[in-house]
Amino acid sequence: MGLTMLGGWETFGVAEAKTTQRASTNTASHSSLNKRSFSNGLTGLLQRNQLWTDALPGDYFSDVQNNQAPSVTSVCCSDSRVSQEGMFLGALEAGFLFKPSNIGNKVISLVDGERVVDGDFLYGLEKADSENGVVIGHTDCGAITAAYEIAIGKQLDESPGISQELEVLVDIVDDGLKSDRVDTDTTDLEVINQLVEYNVHRQIQFLADSDAVSKERNLYGFVYDFQGAYGGTRGRTYLVNIDGETDQCQLKHRVPNQYESFVRSLLR
Repeated sequence: MGLTMLGGWETFGVAEAKTTQRASTNTASHSSLNKRSFSNGLTGLLQRNQLWTDALPGDYFSDVQNNQAPSVTSVCCSDSRVSQEGMFLGALEAGFLFKPSNIGNKVISLVDGERVVDGDFLYGLEKADSENGVVIGHTDCGAITAAYEIAIGKQLDESPGISQELEVLVDIVDDGLKSDRVDTDTTDLEVINQLVEYNVHRQIQFLADSDAVSKERNLYGFVYDFQGAYGGTRGRTYLVNIDGETDQCQLKHRVPNQYESFVRSLLR
């Protein structure tokens, strides 16, 4: 089915974002499409959905009509530049990925002043019974940037809702800046990208330490790099953590040889 879907997207030109607006449903399979050819607002949403549904195989939803058993629950930053489904080809298989997201890719929520595992993430991991829990940060994260600015004393005028979302991150960023893992004698962007990875480690550790998370779950931490900060292919998810292990040599031993280059770190 995956090859069918890939072929469908190539036919529609979505993956490569080529040229002309499709004329009608009947000629859709012969059209190429550039992202700039979509209309704005509601019409653009309807156009995109029409392409999506036209590309789906007839049996796409057949195995998940009445229940779900996602293999992976991932929490990703809400940033529009980060494709939570795209990075793992989740769209090719209905029911593969349970996908909560928030600013700063947090699995930690504050409830009555207590830190608990975020309910959206916990639902996918435990209620939907995912075997794998994944935390994905990304380079140049705006939420980590805001938390960094607060941690170094800058006053930000944020709404209460945003401030609440940043509260957990500020504490983590402050700890990172005081740790020996983050090199602060460099540019702000390089510091922020290190803190992105540091935050992923802290989120994974919180899951590993929580009684709410079953011990048989596999926990993986990644950083999605669309800027080349890790020195490799843009759009790659770099593996930085497995079940709390962060040593690169140890991580490389746990992946197939051809994927050793996917293991990288910006931290000391």
